Amino acid sequence: MNKTVIDYDLTDRELAGRIWSRLRPCRSRIIWSLALLVLAVPFMNFHPLVWGIVADHLVDQTLTANVLAMWLAVMAATYLIGLVVSGFQSYLLEKTGQAFVRDIRAELFAKFESQSLAYHSDRSTGELVTRITSDVDAMEQSVLQGLTSLLEEVVTFIVVAAMVLWISPVVGVASILPLAFAFIFIRKYNRKVKAIYAGVRRKLGDIGSFVQDRLAGVLVTQSFGREADERAVFQDDADGFYESSVQASRLRNTFFPIVAAFGFINNLIMLGLGAWLIMTGSGLFTLGALIAYRGFWWRLQSPIRTIAQTSDILQRARAAATRIMELLDEPISVTDRPDATPIVNAEGAIRFNDVEFGYVPNKPVLNGVSFSIYPGEFVAIAGGSGSGKSTLLNLIPRFYDVAMGAISIDGSDLRDLTLTSLRKLTGYVGQDNYMFDHTVRANLRYGRPEATEAEIFAAARSANAHDFILALPQGYETRVGQNGVKLSGGQRQRLSLARAFLTVPQILLLDEPTASVEPESESLIHDAILARTSEGEGTTILVTHRIDLLRQAPRILFLENGKLAADGVHANLVDQCPAYAEAYNRWAIEESAYA
Repeated sequence: MNKTVIDYDLTDRELAGRIWSRLRPCRSRIIWSLALLVLAVPFMNFHPLVWGIVADHLVDQTLTANVLAMWLAVMAATYLIGLVVSGFQSYLLEKTGQAFVRDIRAELFAKFESQSLAYHSDRSTGELVTRITSDVDAMEQSVLQGLTSLLEEVVTFIVVAAMVLWISPVVGVASILPLAFAFIFIRKYNRKVKAIYAGVRRKLGDIGSFVQDRLAGVLVTQSFGREADERAVFQDDADGFYESSVQASRLRNTFFPIVAAFGFINNLIMLGLGAWLIMTGSGLFTLGALIAYRGFWWRLQSPIRTIAQTSDILQRARAAATRIMELLDEPISVTDRPDATPIVNAEGAIRFNDVEFGYVPNKPVLNGVSFSIYPGEFVAIAGGSGSGKSTLLNLIPRFYDVAMGAISIDGSDLRDLTLTSLRKLTGYVGQDNYMFDHTVRANLRYGRPEATEAEIFAAARSANAHDFILALPQGYETRVGQNGVKLSGGQRQRLSLARAFLTVPQILLLDEPTASVEPESESLIHDAILARTSEGEGTTILVTHRIDLLRQAPRILFLENGKLAADGVHANLVDQCPAYAEAYNRWAIEESAYA
């Protein structure tokens, strides 16, 4: 598992811009929600003022039953209005948040699906799963819950501060002044904790990657008795996450008490200065004002505490949002050209023209490969391990793009064709083909959802799979488990072949489809491949080192060290290409040893 840290970061303004652009469909709801929030806050915080007014009436002995009833009605009405408006505002906001999470996950999934095989080969599936699940959830907290909570507390602070200043400018200014220092500490905390939370999210992604990888390979782990070793590695990852989290907690619990202390100083000033002004008979403050201040004190201090806590949440979520934007900003290496056109009425002629390709720079896997395949031709690709056979096959559907040279179908460069039309033209069956955790029928229909029952049965019969499917507990409705875990290797390969046959591909690409199957299935798969060839159902390219297929192949391309070493029929290659003859004899000995 690669844990290399890529230096990717966005400024707060850049990150906010990216998020805001993705909130475009929800902007009207966001504006309405914020407007309702601003409306609700004054109503929700009006009642301490009523307490003060009623208290002053009591001191002045001017309070009557009617006056008391009036102010009680005002207090109840304002609070209920605020409650209703706040509830509707929360509903709008939550609806917006869920829509945002849905859309960002859909965008991420679409990006993952569009990326090339090279992209997925370099990245851990577990890491990508972590980002599309927990990181998106954390980002949603930042974008809507955290920011709205922050805005609510800011509006509350402004409204309450205005009321406090209106009651008494002198006590109000003296009470609010210490809170300014609290904001300074919050800003300092944000700067310190930002990098820590980025590390926390990264370590969480490492844990997700490790778990995904090891659960997929649990059979290998158990077969080698490595359970204790894997637990130790996981413990190291978990310890790293724990240490980063504790570091953030230590910083948080250092700064937050200081922020709370400034809030308490505000309380001392309110009581001390207010009581002193009343005692001296200055006329600048009243007992009702002191009671009202007591109600407002919590609403002044609470925003400071909440802003500090929300700021902490925002920093955690900022790290998650940055990780998401990193994925969304990743370029897609294999894409349609602006002027790409769909291929129609394809015949299946393929031309490699001086093709060069490598997975890493300056290390070509294919070097100067040129050949032509005619429409409807059956060609076998042979060669030793690492000679470039599978790579050659993967270039035809543009799973990767060539580094130099060109590949064409019916005279058109692959890069001038739309990917959708190109991949509908081809069918691909590899050495180990993935089966989705669904029914046999659903897996067969994956490449052609509109296929009829008769077409499904015909494809299964062509792949010699129909009989074993009928023998399954629920036949075509049997669920195969994740990656076909309920099937044998040979059964899974025959289903893969049937799935490819069902799409009626003009070009069928087969990458050693019998490399790891039982003899019975191998024979049935061979028969299915040769039957398609004899019936002239399109172009077929087969990577294989099975001697019976090589003998029957009308044409063989032999690769050696990434170059085309020979091209011809089996008998001629044995006589004219010593490298092929040596490889063929080696394969024959290996097959006889395992027979």
